[in-house]
Amino acid sequence: MSRYRTWESVRAERVANSLIDEDRLAEIGERMRAEVRAFRLAEVRERHNLSQTTLAERIGVSQSRISRLERGDLGRAGIPTIRDYVEALGGEVEIVAKFG
Repeated sequence: MSRYRTWESVRAERVANSLIDEDRLAEIGERMRAEVRAFRLAEVRERHNLSQTTLAERIGVSQSRISRLERGDLGRAGIPTIRDYVEALGGEVEIVAKFG
């Protein structure tokens, strides 16, 4: 018998023993994805040599709203605000719905 185990078998054992909470992992994963998206927004803004204040003035929102977007608080932002942010930096917004 091999002393090595696959990740799948280790994970299955830990889930069965309640050592891994799948819901919590999904929540953490979504938070991480939001942070990565937000980091990318800030990175693009900085490449355009714009401060949060300057960008906020361009799109008619507060600097604190830009800060919230760049910290990953995209869920509370409306589509028009996100669109204005992206377009002010020369980008284009695409909305994709995935089911299942």
